[in-house]
Amino acid sequence: MKNKLCFVIVHRYNKNYKSYIKYYVDNIQRFYKNSFILIVDNNSPDLYIVEKQFENYKNIKIITNNSLSKRELGGYNEGIRYIKQHNLLLEYEYFIFSQDSFILKNKFDVEKELISKNILACSFIKINGNFAESLEMQDSESVEILKKINCYDKLDKFNICWCNSFILHKSKVMDYYEIVKDKIMTTKAQTCVYERYLSGILYYLNNYNYVSLCGETSSPLQSIMLQELGYDCHNVDIINDKIDCYFGKTIQQRP
Repeated sequence: MKNKLCFVIVHRYNKNYKSYIKYYVDNIQRFYKNSFILIVDNNSPDLYIVEKQFENYKNIKIITNNSLSKRELGGYNEGIRYIKQHNLLLEYEYFIFSQDSFILKNKFDVEKELISKNILACSFIKINGNFAESLEMQDSESVEILKKINCYDKLDKFNICWCNSFILHKSKVMDYYEIVKDKIMTTKAQTCVYERYLSGILYYLNNYNYVSLCGETSSPLQSIMLQELGYDCHNVDIINDKIDCYFGKTIQQRP
């Protein structure tokens, strides 16, 4: 089917923090019954607890990211290698890449929101930022990537991809991978840098047009988010609170 979705969720389970992965998976399977879910775990010591939750679920696979690169970038790359190896690009139209705490809350119409608009790459939510003055953009690897895709001179044309969660059309998955396959991510600071150059990659892959599925905010500060998105990721009850966005983010501050 033309509107089939594959979700690639980067996961890290910590018994000291509330896990939302079952709620996320249940929402996906409720809204998109023909979807496939790939959970890429970043070496959780108690992964067996999560595996037990899904032992009777269908259309879901949990793999472990044993590569040198971790967090979102490493997890997504490991997921793409699985996708390629199992020919999933032939079965699914769009691939949803997200953190395990950036959760599907409401069903969106794939035809209306993505296919009819010819969206090839987009973020969940964008944060409007001044890239020209961003210290993170001085990272040499980021500059190299943005210059390689002819985006370094277009910093005013795209925005921060909040929390490194985004959507790719099947035709762009391997293009994305070729750009970032050699990058290594191990620290939390690197995830902030990734938010910046990832936005440039999405802009490039979507034919130099930056799009966000769930809108935008000018800042992740609590008061501004509440005003612009209708909820505050620092205090939201992601399961029980009403959120109008398709995806909702909750902050866990895990290591």
